[in-house]
Amino acid sequence: MLYWAVLFILGEVSYKIFSINEMGIYVIAAIVFLYAVIVFFRYKNNAVLLIGVFFFCGGALCFGYQSKQLILSELYCGKMISVKGTVIQKTEKGQSTEYVIKTKTVGSERLHTKIILSYEEELTLGDLVVLQGEAVSFSNAVNPGQYDEKAYQNGNGIFIKLEHVVLKETVKKGIGIRRLLKYIHNQLRANYEMLFDEQHASLAGAMVLGDKASIDADIKRLYQQNGIAHLIAISGLHIAMIGGTLYRVLRKCLGYYNLAAGFGIGFIFAYGLMTGLSGSTIRAIIMLIIQIGADVFGRKYDSISSIALALCVMLVCNPYQITQAGFLLSFGAIVGIAVVNPVWKQWFKGMPHALEGIMLSISVQLTILPVMLYYFYEIAVYGVILNVVVVPMMSLLLALLLLCGIMGFVCYPLAVIFAIPAEYIFSFYDMLCKYTEKLPFHTVCSGRPSVCWIAGYYILLAVFVWCGFHKSKASRILLSVVLVGIVVLFPSFWLPGKLKICMFDVGQGDGIYIRTPEKIHILMDGGSSSKQKVGSYVLKNGVKYYGAGEIDYVFISHLDNDHYSGVMELLETKEVKIKNIVLPDIANPDEAYWKLENLGRQSGCSLIYMKRGDYIKIGEVIISCLNPLKKEYDDKNSGSLVFQLNFKEFDMLLTGDITQSIEQDILPYVRGSIEVLKVAHHGSKTASGEDFVRHLSPALAMISVGKNNRYGHPSQAVMEILNKYCDNIYLTKDSGAITIDSDGFCYWIQEFLESGVNR
Repeated sequence: MLYWAVLFILGEVSYKIFSINEMGIYVIAAIVFLYAVIVFFRYKNNAVLLIGVFFFCGGALCFGYQSKQLILSELYCGKMISVKGTVIQKTEKGQSTEYVIKTKTVGSERLHTKIILSYEEELTLGDLVVLQGEAVSFSNAVNPGQYDEKAYQNGNGIFIKLEHVVLKETVKKGIGIRRLLKYIHNQLRANYEMLFDEQHASLAGAMVLGDKASIDADIKRLYQQNGIAHLIAISGLHIAMIGGTLYRVLRKCLGYYNLAAGFGIGFIFAYGLMTGLSGSTIRAIIMLIIQIGADVFGRKYDSISSIALALCVMLVCNPYQITQAGFLLSFGAIVGIAVVNPVWKQWFKGMPHALEGIMLSISVQLTILPVMLYYFYEIAVYGVILNVVVVPMMSLLLALLLLCGIMGFVCYPLAVIFAIPAEYIFSFYDMLCKYTEKLPFHTVCSGRPSVCWIAGYYILLAVFVWCGFHKSKASRILLSVVLVGIVVLFPSFWLPGKLKICMFDVGQGDGIYIRTPEKIHILMDGGSSSKQKVGSYVLKNGVKYYGAGEIDYVFISHLDNDHYSGVMELLETKEVKIKNIVLPDIANPDEAYWKLENLGRQSGCSLIYMKRGDYIKIGEVIISCLNPLKKEYDDKNSGSLVFQLNFKEFDMLLTGDITQSIEQDILPYVRGSIEVLKVAHHGSKTASGEDFVRHLSPALAMISVGKNNRYGHPSQAVMEILNKYCDNIYLTKDSGAITIDSDGFCYWIQEFLESGVNR
């Protein structure tokens, strides 16, 4: 079954890679034919291997079908459409409510997909409704590390978003099961709100009901930073405890396996439906059904086959799930338990019970580590130890939460009695996390690993497992190779490399990240006047994507909001530590300047003031200041910090928001040729004079500018000058984030959006 599941995934991947054009389909067909021929002649028509052909084709067909559904759905974007479908999900979002509709028809065509919409009036779960609205596309990520709404919703099987919704009619009232489950869900949540304080009530709602949207932000951050965020998601522990316990009790009471299995499976499916049927919930339900089925039919339960079957079933339903962090973490954790953990038992016969918990936690962490780094860019060093403590207590906590929630319907005083120990466990979790955060090396930020790094890691892990079950001389040699490989893999994150420069797409503003070859992290400005919470949503995730758990230098060119608002967020939230803040050394600082100074001091930052002639040398990278002078400036823009960044033969000029008069003033101080020009003031006509640009004649010009901004940036006159004297021009509004890598002699440019226009 595992072999077939792997072939199914390879079928999906093959379709994605080779189906770009018509020739790709023939490539896939050739692969299938070659595989079948090899199996038929080389392996004597092995049935297991031949059936694998159907799984490979099935994976390709499933992905192809979903891709066509996605393409059809995107054709409706920007149009007013009529939708007929069933209301299957309801989530409260502030003043409005978010619904998911499983469609039967879209417009005049039959299209089976899911649509998400916000609607102020009440729609009833299970009803068949006709709605009209404007179909809009989901937003794409435009920066490294940024939330990608389209990828997330596609992973949930949702391909269309509807706005300006009007309910035309309710065609048919649905059966009451969904409404009943929603009523029970709401009543349980109300019980938790009465029994616990606000923070712990939100935790109880997340752990028992899957209400992650309402969880307190501080508690969520605390759990995530300490590697125990999986506790606030419905997982296999919930399903096994509730469904498995009910099945065993009914089996003993009724004496009939089939009847007990029917009630147990029905109840656990209803519970999954009530909590939203997340990926981890569906996986756990499928595996529990297989486990109960094995018991009913007197067969041995095989966890590996169960995992593989659950994987295939879920990918048949929605192949796009394979890109979701929750999906991969759920399967990764169960593979760690079923595959990696038994290795320790082979090595340490008669292992003490206390050590078993530690080994189990280590097995899970080893398996999901690349997934964690790929999606979250950092690991909680003490997460393994914390999980050894908190996971065993989770069974007790979950039982207490279920009891106090149910007793809230029957006997409130008894519910309070069950809630008291649950409150103590919550407080104990909080105390553990807060204490752990004070320990040195609490979090290690490595940045996103490459696909090659991940492949290498899992190859080493597979060899490690093989060596664990084959205690031969060859296995011991291989084990030595594995240990050396692991030693080499992890330090690679911190080895010297190329100079990296990334101009983030912050909308109308500036934010440029620089990583030196010695892995010193620098941020040149960080603000926006068009994007809310640019510090949390763009800068924080962006710098962590590149491995910056802390920023060594933040340069603020001048104190306009679109250059420092995101930095203020980082200082206030303290999620990314800032060591040094560099400010322009001018004679007339304003209130915003003083405010940033004070917040920087309170956050423990060192303040550095720079003027013309000052420089900072970091290895072979030299950042020389060309502006301002130590004097008063009537215009903030004229007092902007201007830097020439030099790395061997590579030079870049960072110009802040200076005016044309300052451009002429700094020209005598520009040394050598300039390969890259950061265009001043977002391409405003007040800067980028023709004499200045002609003198520099940069190979590449980069403009940080917001789409459809009210200032009309970049100016048409400036674009004409740049096109005249520059080889290439990149705008963040077209390209998204713009990344440059340089070894000091050559440099390479990459646009985050494939639709970027290289002028």
